[in-house]
Amino acid sequence: MELQSLIYLFVGISFTIYFGLALWTKSTSTKDFYIAKNSFNPISNGVSIAVDFISAVTFVALAGTISYIGFDGSAYIMGFTGGFVLLTLLIVPYLRKFGKFHLSEFIEARYYSRFARNITILIIIIVSFIYISAQMKGIGIVFSRIFQIDKEIALVVAIFVAFLYSLLGGIRQVTYTQIAQYIIILFAFITPIIFLCLEFTNGFLPHLALFSKTTFAFDTGIKVIPEGTFLLHVLDSSLEDFGFSYTKALGLLDIFTISLSLMLGVATLPHILVKFISTPSVNDSRKSAFWALIFIAIIYTTLSPLAALSKLNNIKHTQNVEYEAFINDEIKFQNDSPNNGKWLQTWQDIGEIKYIEKNNDGKIQINNSNSNELFINPDIQTLVNPEIANLPNWTIALILAGALAAALSTMTGLILITTNSILLLFIEKEIAYNSTKFKILSKLFLLIIISLATFFTIPYYSIIKTITISFTILAGTLFPTIVLGIFNKNITKEGAIVGLLTSLIFMLVYIIYFCFINNDINSSDEYLFGITPIGIGVVGAVLNFIVSIIVSKFTPKVPDDVILLIDNLRSPSINQKESL
Repeated sequence: MELQSLIYLFVGISFTIYFGLALWTKSTSTKDFYIAKNSFNPISNGVSIAVDFISAVTFVALAGTISYIGFDGSAYIMGFTGGFVLLTLLIVPYLRKFGKFHLSEFIEARYYSRFARNITILIIIIVSFIYISAQMKGIGIVFSRIFQIDKEIALVVAIFVAFLYSLLGGIRQVTYTQIAQYIIILFAFITPIIFLCLEFTNGFLPHLALFSKTTFAFDTGIKVIPEGTFLLHVLDSSLEDFGFSYTKALGLLDIFTISLSLMLGVATLPHILVKFISTPSVNDSRKSAFWALIFIAIIYTTLSPLAALSKLNNIKHTQNVEYEAFINDEIKFQNDSPNNGKWLQTWQDIGEIKYIEKNNDGKIQINNSNSNELFINPDIQTLVNPEIANLPNWTIALILAGALAAALSTMTGLILITTNSILLLFIEKEIAYNSTKFKILSKLFLLIIISLATFFTIPYYSIIKTITISFTILAGTLFPTIVLGIFNKNITKEGAIVGLLTSLIFMLVYIIYFCFINNDINSSDEYLFGITPIGIGVVGAVLNFIVSIIVSKFTPKVPDDVILLIDNLRSPSINQKESL
């Protein structure tokens, strides 16, 4: 079947599944739409958590980013995975035992302050907005390729699709739908990597690709690397021959601060934490974390191999290829079959790939110097791999369907959390969940949030860097406040509020200045201690810890009922079947 028809077919089937599950598990009330019930078993909940964790960032952007920046990409892998460990060990057991659905409710109860609660809601709204923005960029890229339309038009299409999808998918529906989405994501992500493994190595398991040997002599254009060479050595030689470096710009301090900021931020992701409260007991929350870790690991352990294979894939199939003949399908590949180069023209038309002829030889030159002629946006590397490798059309259609599933699933949960956070301000004024006013306001907020987030852009920031900004804000604000609230009985409401505001204001000023005002590449010399905006969450967290502890020493003591609450949270449960 022709490629475009297969794309429509695969995407259409996946959407039919999602909408069918959403209608089948439709919420019976508006309250059920926004608030989860403790009715999901650990395995299904683990799948749902894994899908939220993977998102468009992992599926679309992460492997391409690692392929582009090399060793520096380890900061993202360590940050994301390490953050999940912190979340399950330091946060989940205590918040699940507390038994409320929203982080702001815990902050209000622990710090006996409605103002602290409202600051928390504000932070969640800011963080979720930036997160949604990155997800919508991913959806826009996928729609651009599916319909072969301009990116701006694709974003408008994405707004309406995301809005409609969000209306059908409440917390309950999202959890069930995400089980189907994980299956699609898994097959869509792994299948092209298996094909690449079979092409480049003597094995097929992506998780072992880095330790496998090549099955052919790899010609870099400078020297021939013999068959049977370990893949990592082939990659190393290729990078050296074409002038690619192992790192782009990051130093040890950057890697440390970005990794730690990501860890602390991931540990307090509101749309992830709410999933752990959807289990019948604290013990089931722990089991959910175990299953989520397994489902996440299946994907994450393939990222480094995929990054390495992506770099070799680009070199093998585009280096020294005649451009005009390539895009006109006149280049012969293996076994005299044509190497379809239409993908290059398609992605150029969309605006995600640029080819600039510099030496007038008519051939594509890729390297790490000013003479580089082909730039592939790292955000699309995973999506374009099957087309570059000339894989079967169905693998191209499958990976687009998987990318859309990854982006939509996480975005829906984020939108629901954001909308719920905003509407909490109205609920306390006794606007009922099922009232007409509530329903109208909720739909209006959904549309406004999606529309504004879609066209919010941080200049020069990729999807992965944009989403890291949201994590770094969480790292400096909510993580210290929650951890201190659980493990330090002496932190008062005044200490928590001043700590939150200090870190929030500091980070927002820092991020806004270096991302929007003084965002010149050379402005890095002006960074505080040389720390980039995406790693400033570490400094924010230190400020929050210090200010909260100091201010608490000079303010009235924590009330006895709050001390009792903390003792109950930290004491071992006699009965692990606490219900909400």
